[in-house]
Amino acid sequence: MNPGALARVELPCHDPPRLHDFYGRILGLPPAGPYGFLLGAVELVLRARGDALFPLSAPSGGGGVLLALPVPEEELDRWHRRMMTTRVAVLEAPGPGGTPPRRLRVADPEGNVLELFAAP
Repeated sequence: MNPGALARVELPCHDPPRLHDFYGRILGLPPAGPYGFLLGAVELVLRARGDALFPLSAPSGGGGVLLALPVPEEELDRWHRRMMTTRVAVLEAPGPGGTPPRRLRVADPEGNVLELFAAP
């Protein structure tokens, strides 16, 4: 038995408009509804905290996610420059060209980690 492919990720947040700006304007993800974006076949939905599923207070030190997205190798350094110029918190810069793993890790405005990695 297999439940099928992942269809949706709901990302709990305290400030949906701020995260919407990050994922839409900074990352350029295509919109899917007022607080949703498309990541290939998966919908990323920004969901305000404050209900039974996502209470207002996250457990201390927890509640964050890491989203990993492939980008063409030749675009990874361009993404790094974009994050620096838009003052996004860079957690891990890509290593020198050809040194695996080539990835960029940044924090979104609520501390979730976004990893852009060089697709083979």
